[in-house]
Amino acid sequence: MTNRRRSATTRSVRDQPPEQLLELTQEYIRPLIVMIDELNEAGAEDELRVITQQLTRLVFRAQSLPRAASSPKNRSARHRAAVSPS
Repeated sequence: MTNRRRSATTRSVRDQPPEQLLELTQEYIRPLIVMIDELNEAGAEDELRVITQQLTRLVFRAQSLPRAASSPKNRSARHRAAVSPS
């Protein structure tokens, strides 16, 4: 069974301007900061290591690509150039 509520949320998020998406993202990040502080106070080193790894992956996903590099058309052109012999 699909999660209809999540699907509707995904569709509505795509239609929002970047400023509203940032605000929505902040609503998710703030509680994470509180939880990380609580894990630090509890001395949960193993759990914090796992979170550190996950956040590191998020950092790389959050880095923006140059506009030309993010275009699917340009990506396929670069791929063909890299594969074809010169």
